[in-house]
Amino acid sequence: MNIYLCGPCDTDNRTLMHKIAAYIREHIPTESTLYCPFEYKVPNAWDMKQERWAETVFNADIKAIDEADYIIMISHGRQSTAGTNWEQGYAFAKKKPIFVLQVNENPASIMTYCGANRFFVCYDKNDIYATIDFILTEGLTDYITTHYYCPVTLT
Repeated sequence: MNIYLCGPCDTDNRTLMHKIAAYIREHIPTESTLYCPFEYKVPNAWDMKQERWAETVFNADIKAIDEADYIIMISHGRQSTAGTNWEQGYAFAKKKPIFVLQVNENPASIMTYCGANRFFVCYDKNDIYATIDFILTEGLTDYITTHYYCPVTLT
């Protein structure tokens, strides 16, 4: 099973993303893989022009999404990052199952919400980890578009 984890990886969110990635790795079968774009290291990156580096990262991410069995997206509401939104849109176009975990009570983007096979609102780290456990154990058995009660405002 190949899993693609996307979400904001700016300075404020990088720690959360690393914790989620570590948690998933601890709980997936050994034959499964987790790809996290924020962990990808380009060999000899410092020797590349920025455009070449960007193209290398872009192509690696596309390849990983293409190979993924499903996507786990961490969202902070409609104020999410362009990269994360692009990854979801590309995965949606490729008909990949997409599980969105919104980790706050901010207004949710209707595009993110409607582009998810399952949309979860997680109020704290226990909710995040319980939701990940659900996705890893039961999520793929019936991922047909099911939106759980969404107590956040859609905009």
